[in-house]
Amino acid sequence: MSVTTTSSKAGKFDSKIHYKIFEDEIGGIRGHFGPINALAWHPDGRSFTSGGEDGYVRIHHLDNDYFRIK
Repeated sequence: MSVTTTSSKAGKFDSKIHYKIFEDEIGGIRGHFGPINALAWHPDGRSFTSGGEDGYVRIHHLDNDYFRIK
């Protein structure tokens, strides 16, 4: 209930994405100011949508550099 009235690192929440098997952090999501309740990947794998408890739905596009990582 009080998540939107408390602050965390200058009032922002960061959600981290981890590789499930190796448990390495591979990315993060900024922009929500509360817990993320839902994630949905686009079928082409180049973007995803996050829905948060703050009432916002955000579309995140992965830039081309992400796909060039070796």
